Amino acid sequence: MNVSTSAPVAITGVGAVSRPAIGARELARAADLWRTEPTDDERPWSVAELDNFAPAEFLGKRGWRFLPEATRAALAAVQLTLAHANEAADGATEHAPERVGVALGTNFAVDAVVDRIDRALLAEGIAGISPVECPNFSVNVPAGRLGIAHGLRAFNITLVNPLTAGLESALVGARAMAADRADAVLVGAVEGRPPAAARTVTGPGVDAAGACLLHLERPERAAERGATVHALLTGGSRRTVPGNPAAAQRVLAAALDALGTPPGVLHLSLPATGGAHAAQAAEDWAKTRGATTALTVTTGAPQASATPVLGLAQHLVRGVRESAVVGALGPRGNLTLLRLEPPRSRA
Repeated sequence: MNVSTSAPVAITGVGAVSRPAIGARELARAADLWRTEPTDDERPWSVAELDNFAPAEFLGKRGWRFLPEATRAALAAVQLTLAHANEAADGATEHAPERVGVALGTNFAVDAVVDRIDRALLAEGIAGISPVECPNFSVNVPAGRLGIAHGLRAFNITLVNPLTAGLESALVGARAMAADRADAVLVGAVEGRPPAAARTVTGPGVDAAGACLLHLERPERAAERGATVHALLTGGSRRTVPGNPAAAQRVLAAALDALGTPPGVLHLSLPATGGAHAAQAAEDWAKTRGATTALTVTTGAPQASATPVLGLAQHLVRGVRESAVVGALGPRGNLTLLRLEPPRSRA
């Protein structure tokens, strides 16, 4: 399925709370997140804590201690995203909160909470469940908290799809704006501690939590506000890529062709195992269609569905100078592609 945005959508803000970086400036200086080395090795499973993040700096001294770590990261990330989107803008022309929507992707934002509740029920029954923690079991809680904290009332959507959910949220946000459901949308991904069973997607080394959000709005509105446009989202595609190499090549080629002329940059985020056929199909396509297309592949997702969004965000804050297609492939063959173009003018 090809997804048209009807009109280009401006990306005007980036907010990251992750081990690679906190905020747009750190993200621009961080090591390249679009790395190509494989991660399907024999290393033991390990989880790196989000020890570079101090919630109190963003959330104050009270009110956040009983929230899941992923929700804390998301609440801080939305602050960073909105501040970045309004950095160069006139404060009097910020979007009305009731016209701002939220669409976030996740895989494991509340996985640890659900696991603790399950264990408590099995061991102690209903008496073992904490009334403070219990409301955090829902996968909709992180996105819901963002809307409540900032009064964002246009809509609130959570998408769950391994590895691809964060990029999918950008298409949801763009389509919602085209339907006039919102003037701006916060999209991206928030993740919690993945279970060891996710190793085939994430690789052996994962982060305990993190969030990366993007601020979308109409280009004309960004110009009115004086906001800096980092790139234009001009379209996207969602397909299912078969495991058969020849069929994968046909499907991926058709999806890329449908997005227009060969881009200057093509990047794919793949699961730790099972994505080699897609990488080869992308390489073959680049050779035959785009002699100048620079292909990079990230294998493994330490931040789960936030990994592709973090890579995209880093690309944005470093400066988009040519067309780019950014994609993610899930473990079941779900493929999401986004087409980006350089901003027409910079504030």
